[in-house]
Amino acid sequence: MLEATGIHKRLAGRDVLSGVDLRCGPSDVAVVMGGNGAGKSTLLRIVAGVLEPDRGAVTLSGDPIHGGGAAARRRLGYAPDATEALPDLQVAELCALVRALKQAPPLDRAWVERVGAGAFYRQRLSGLSFGQRKRALLLAALVGDPWLLVLDEPTNGLDAEGARTVIELIEQRRAEGKATLLTTNDPALAAALGGRPQRLSAGRLGAPGAGDAAGVVLEGGAGQGGHRP
Repeated sequence: MLEATGIHKRLAGRDVLSGVDLRCGPSDVAVVMGGNGAGKSTLLRIVAGVLEPDRGAVTLSGDPIHGGGAAARRRLGYAPDATEALPDLQVAELCALVRALKQAPPLDRAWVERVGAGAFYRQRLSGLSFGQRKRALLLAALVGDPWLLVLDEPTNGLDAEGARTVIELIEQRRAEGKATLLTTNDPALAAALGGRPQRLSAGRLGAPGAGDAAGVVLEGGAGQGGHRP
């Protein structure tokens, strides 16, 4: 179980998160929607342990993410939307670095092909397109077969085939009892995933507004009236 409780974060003189509570259990797909600048990426960075909250706590199966939470962070994989980090590394080197940090077993080569990274696995991130870098970051997030996958705008920059790959991956993980937390501003993606959509607004999470993800089932299962990208 992922539990984020009372998360507060102030950035650039503005309260971005003002007491966010979030839970994600086995087979859950938690979808966070919201406008640009709402704080979606900030929330995911805090959940992934990249950014410290000003107040509040994040735990994974009772273990803290922050303050020496290496054990908890090994059980999650994080793919940010920004793709500028570590441009001189090859995709293979990025995955090897994540493996070393997590003390994880070698990445199954089948995953390289599954996410469509086989053609550029030995290329540097700086020479890849935005969509290719997104695939590379998704691949790195899968190192160690984490229980929780944290994905920031996972289909941003991907073609239709890439988007289908993301959906199929999340559905497979759900069938295995694993959880996914993601952000998106794509109602079609939210509906296709059939997860638990929440809208981040004014620093807090709440029910989605009308038209955000019409027909999405709130507690797992398939979306009704949605369609796959």
